[in-house]
Amino acid sequence: MSSELTAAIEEAYRVFGAYRLGHDLVVCHCRSCMTEEQERQLVNTPLRSIPAGLLAEYTNSAHDYDDDQVARELRYFLPRYFELIAAHDYPDHNGLDICLRRLGQADYRNKWPRAEVESIDRFFDVFLSDSLTRLDLEPWPAGYSLAFDIKDVVTMVVTAGGDIDRLLHHWAGAEDPAAAIHMSALLEDVLEERDNTYLHSPYLESHEDAAKSVGEWLLQPSLTARIEAAFFAVSDPRLQAILSKGLRTA
Repeated sequence: MSSELTAAIEEAYRVFGAYRLGHDLVVCHCRSCMTEEQERQLVNTPLRSIPAGLLAEYTNSAHDYDDDQVARELRYFLPRYFELIAAHDYPDHNGLDICLRRLGQADYRNKWPRAEVESIDRFFDVFLSDSLTRLDLEPWPAGYSLAFDIKDVVTMVVTAGGDIDRLLHHWAGAEDPAAAIHMSALLEDVLEERDNTYLHSPYLESHEDAAKSVGEWLLQPSLTARIEAAFFAVSDPRLQAILSKGLRTA
């Protein structure tokens, strides 16, 4: 974890540090959701010690939203969400993509104090930066692919109600060849249908504008040029193959 990411997490603990939980949480206790014992454990575990699996039960069971108790609960847990996400120990049984979906219900950019909004934005920025450095590879029948899918980060930010234009601007300023390699890899998920170019993800079906923004951004000529330059800047033929696929897609 980078020092910048660590600093963003500590800032979130400070900014959201005044929020506290009551004795009960606004959660569902049906057979598929959180048990009363899990709720008791979550309420009584120190925030920084909450394990990902237990917080995932909250993620899965917190269905309703209001600007009162639920908003306070979410802001209490948010720094721990960030910390677990940064450690790639995701507090959601489905992974990273929608683990902050309750934040997406909050309309936080319009309703929460500016310091809280800026803390969230900063975390998203530095988590993207940290993720772009991940170039470990895994074998597939037809070659190699990046072991970490940057689409998960983009989808998480969109479904959390984040500022996707800010995120893409931050990505555009990241260093190559790593930034270009992830651009190229993500291009495989861009679809063009008639006049609609968009990033394909089942989690983005209700976020059409954001999916379109990402798809069109990736097909900019300037990004294609960056991918081409990155192809000649790396010597690993496995990374060159990923960049070559992106050039064919673009």
